[in-house]
Amino acid sequence: MKKFLQDKFIFIFLLIVALVLYANAINSLILDIIFKPLIVISLLVYLFAKNGQKGKFAIFAIGGLLFSLMGDVLLIFQIHNTLFFMGGLIAFLIAHLLYIGYYIRSAQITSDKNLNGKLIFFLLMLGYGAAFYMLLYNNLGELKVPVLIYTLVLISMNIFALNRYGKVNGKSFRLIMTGALFFTSSDSLLALNKFFIPIPFAGVWILATYAIAQYFIVEGVNTSPLPSPHLS
Repeated sequence: MKKFLQDKFIFIFLLIVALVLYANAINSLILDIIFKPLIVISLLVYLFAKNGQKGKFAIFAIGGLLFSLMGDVLLIFQIHNTLFFMGGLIAFLIAHLLYIGYYIRSAQITSDKNLNGKLIFFLLMLGYGAAFYMLLYNNLGELKVPVLIYTLVLISMNIFALNRYGKVNGKSFRLIMTGALFFTSSDSLLALNKFFIPIPFAGVWILATYAIAQYFIVEGVNTSPLPSPHLS
């Protein structure tokens, strides 16, 4: 079973994502409740099947997935009560903080390598966060402060993912950096659709980019080296 999950997981995951997108496209609450949580649940199973916990630092990534799962469930019911949206926002805020914790703790290999353009990326992310927040500002109402905090944490997640360059193997860096950028895309689409302008098939785009983000982050954890003894 373990080997089957390792070898065939991508096909299982794509099937789950397809079912989630279908449920969203036909606006089926029941199917959404059944299939949407399976995105993160399947990734948790895959993470453990692939390599256990990949060292104690993976507890941060596992925590990020668990809070993402909580956020997924809460956001399913946001149309019934705004408190569910707030709960989902808080859950994903904590998930991002836990991912940041993993990015920091997993960056363990000392290296003199430096990524050209790191400062430019840093400034671009800050500029993107500021511009995006100002775009939404007039429509946020009482959520101005929560959305500002969330935006800062989301941008920080990308910056800390970038900071892993040269401190982990190249594959892990690329996977997690890609995942962080897709997470930003997913959250941006969600915010635009909710606070700025309705986006056609918004749920499909949001869920597709979200699933890609989580998958790449988990694969990045899977390809990270085990912790060095002096960091244990």
